[in-house]
Amino acid sequence: MPAGRPLHLMFAVALAACAIFPSAGCQSAEQAPGPVVMDEKAHEAWEIALVEMRIDKNEEFRKPDASPLPAEAIPAFEGLNYYFPKPELRFRTKLVAEAKADTVTLTKRKGNEVKYVRKGTVAFTHEGQVHRLGVFGLVGGEAPDYLWLPFYDATSGKETYGGGRYLDLKLDVDGMVEVDFNYAYNPLCDYNPDAFNCTLPPRANTLPFAAEAGEKLFAAAH
Repeated sequence: MPAGRPLHLMFAVALAACAIFPSAGCQSAEQAPGPVVMDEKAHEAWEIALVEMRIDKNEEFRKPDASPLPAEAIPAFEGLNYYFPKPELRFRTKLVAEAKADTVTLTKRKGNEVKYVRKGTVAFTHEGQVHRLGVFGLVGGEAPDYLWLPFYDATSGKETYGGGRYLDLKLDVDGMVEVDFNYAYNPLCDYNPDAFNCTLPPRANTLPFAAEAGEKLFAAAH
């Protein structure tokens, strides 16, 4: 501490700096938590649930009446391509709601636009850095509880789909959501680009690190 400067004064200065520069990493651990801490039993249950989800999704993709794959691709389908589970990319964090839920315009892969409601922001800490992502919902009051988090990361266009990946979030009674990148999934365009026209994440929802969790590029495995 600099000589002659009381501790309470330094604390006041720090608070003022955070108020002026909220993006300067001033969030508390509660506001931008690190990964979920799991004991051995909780980790096992989490990993089992993740594997079961992947098995169920593969089964759906094999059903001609439910699969997004082109009909001719279903007989040869052997399963989606995933990263190994990464518990360090599972976060439980607060959804900071927008003061006013504004309608925003996002772009689809083929260039046309679509409206969403910006519901709020989530923040988490990964490897000592705070990251924030916008969370969206559907317009017109349709499925009011639906929360959608589209994002890019350093794997996009390399190991994962170039048009980004998605996460579906669920708000709990405490106003918290689980942001688990192990559940990140590809837009339907990755499986059948002729049949689907998917919404691209906003560029602001770009993570500077490689989120090596969740679903990989479908074409890379087939």
